[in-house]
Amino acid sequence: AGIKVLLTETRSWQQFEVLEAGSTEQAIHILSGDQVMVVILECGLPGLGGIKATSIIRGRWPQTCVIGLSHGEDSIVIERMMSAGARGIILKNIEADMLAFAIRTVLAGELFYCNEIAVKLLDRMKGHGSSGAERLTLREKQILRSIMEGFAGREIARKLGIAKRTVDKHLQHINYKLGTRSPLELVQAGLRLGLIKGLVNKDSLS
Repeated sequence: AGIKVLLTETRSWQQFEVLEAGSTEQAIHILSGDQVMVVILECGLPGLGGIKATSIIRGRWPQTCVIGLSHGEDSIVIERMMSAGARGIILKNIEADMLAFAIRTVLAGELFYCNEIAVKLLDRMKGHGSSGAERLTLREKQILRSIMEGFAGREIARKLGIAKRTVDKHLQHINYKLGTRSPLELVQAGLRLGLIKGLVNKDSLS
């Protein structure tokens, strides 16, 4: 209810209808009958749960952006929300201007984390001793290299013989694993990791 009040009082979103659901099943039912741009989904919402609901929503309505609403859950829950297809994670005490910024960010095709969430994820990554590159699959590394060479999503899809939607899904995973939010940050991360050196043979990728 608090999020709905923030949205209805924020000038940027007054021209849009704000719908509300009390369970994951009700949210999915609403999506079936309306063209929804963004879903702000509580991680612990009753019913199927935020992780499963996110996966269903992204599978049925890939054009709909999901933002997870966290009460400060464990970083594992947050990671699973992102892996299921959430484009961002916000905290329940988020302020109106930051909420508007989060929505604009995910609608622009980028990822958004509140600062507190980003710190949790970075701490967990450091605890695993991962450099980022170690967490990328061969396919993800090749897509990142293609981006660094200036190829767009549709060009990458044609080059690799896969669907544009599949490329977008890989990009979401790459952004999540490297903690990047824009194409520029992706390129910078790739340069730091030395991924511009030598391309992986396409035939060796699954």
